[in-house]
Amino acid sequence: MALEGQLSDFNLAEILQLLASQQKTGFLNIEAGRNLVFVFDKGVLISTRDRRNQERDPLESYLRAYGWFTEAQWKHIEYVGQNSSLDLTEILVSEGLMDTAELERVLRGLAQEMTHAGMKLNRGSYQFSACKDSPPGVKHRLQVDVQGLLMEAARRMDEEPMLKEMLPSQSITFTAGRKVMPPEALSPTAQRVMELALSGLALGRIIRQGRAESFVVRDLLKNWCHDDVLVRHLPVEDDDAGADGGRGLSLTRGPALRSAKATAALVLVTGTLLIARWVAFPLDRADPGRDLRLAQLRQEVVTAAQLYRYEQGQWPQDLQSLVRAGQLEDKVLQTVEGLGWRYTLQVDRDAFSLDS
Repeated sequence: MALEGQLSDFNLAEILQLLASQQKTGFLNIEAGRNLVFVFDKGVLISTRDRRNQERDPLESYLRAYGWFTEAQWKHIEYVGQNSSLDLTEILVSEGLMDTAELERVLRGLAQEMTHAGMKLNRGSYQFSACKDSPPGVKHRLQVDVQGLLMEAARRMDEEPMLKEMLPSQSITFTAGRKVMPPEALSPTAQRVMELALSGLALGRIIRQGRAESFVVRDLLKNWCHDDVLVRHLPVEDDDAGADGGRGLSLTRGPALRSAKATAALVLVTGTLLIARWVAFPLDRADPGRDLRLAQLRQEVVTAAQLYRYEQGQWPQDLQSLVRAGQLEDKVLQTVEGLGWRYTLQVDRDAFSLDS
């Protein structure tokens, strides 16, 4: 079956439903600001990665955007990849960085996010390349029901305006509310997001380190704020004294802070995570910790750019673009500029440099 055309005439949801209902096998390519691929086998979605081409692996982009591994781990992954014929999914499992169940969840999360992104597109083209046999080159096949995928994507699109209303700035921070959510009631993803939120990180950094899609992280935070498990704090320039009683960044004295054990645990978690935070202030060259803070600052900019590329399909034109998109705090940009670092986009290499 030859199927191609413009998304303005036939949207992604309609295309996916057609391929599923007719039990087609092959590769669906979406060419827009952000190129997407959906691989089908007899009407079942089995992958959103086409490793036959040389484009950036969407799985790697997803993992980098949401803070799955350290730079040392990524260097190890790259080393193994350069010295073997293993796919990224095989490297992650063979090197003990993920088990198969966690990898399955990540690949499903990637498929869901790509569907969500694709349903927002109203410009671009699509082309379906049919295969007689099982699609070649697919690693770690999934078995994803298209209807369920589309229903969840539609739900996310419906709730996106509410998320933006509740969390309008990437600089929003959180403190403990009056209610306490027991750790055993939280999934591993929810536990990580809760720890990051209670550590004092801003929303943008929570997303970049949350190890889950941006929507999932924001949805958890929104629900916890509604349930009074967390209290949100808007940036100073956006803060509404009436919304939070004019408390600013003061801690709410809820049950978690009245309990000595809970308070100690909260302080321990907060202290541990805050160790890794850098503070934007002039750096003294005689300071022995200067190199570490510079490395952390550089990593902050790099991860922000990676998330921007993942969500926008291209590298930012300049660092101001990261601030406007909410991926980088303005105080971080001021520190970078004060250090004299220069951001240079290298279009021909699909990369950028950050030089001092």
